[in-house]
Amino acid sequence: MGNKIRIVIALLVIVGVAFWSINLVRERSYSGSKFAFKVGSGSVVVNNQGQQPIPVEMRSEGRSSSFHIQSAELGLRETSKRQSIGRNTYHAVSFELPPGQAQISVTRGSNLYFVSGSAQRIDAIVTPMSAGSARTTLIVAGLIILGAIYYISNILEHRWIWLVRSKLSKLRQRPKGAAA
Repeated sequence: MGNKIRIVIALLVIVGVAFWSINLVRERSYSGSKFAFKVGSGSVVVNNQGQQPIPVEMRSEGRSSSFHIQSAELGLRETSKRQSIGRNTYHAVSFELPPGQAQISVTRGSNLYFVSGSAQRIDAIVTPMSAGSARTTLIVAGLIILGAIYYISNILEHRWIWLVRSKLSKLRQRPKGAAA
């Protein structure tokens, strides 16, 4: 009975790590006006549906959370500036988002938010992690999953290897068709 519980726990680890890693890396879509959403440390493709530029802000909470953003479409390459409202301190970059589509990338920093107070409609697709961070996350998740599979295999005393070897040897021993 103890082995079954350990196998179930290992399977739960596999499912949990797979869900966690996919949820961290997947793109998210947002649409609306007067809203804020998390960008993380990746990039966001924003589409201003209106005819006028709108003021927006990239913001990071905390005293020491400085960040850099850039956008080729907007000609934007900015470093955040520290701002305080009462006891709340945060870093922010404010700029105008023209009509149309633009990509904004976080080049340094994490845990960023895109904030819009305009009534104009905005559509956004967020990639919450940079390519390097996503790759590292998926590699670590893969290693944990492989470790859990090996753990299950070890509990089963690697009997499955014997089954695979016996199937392969039977396939090799079959006589091939006679040449005509």
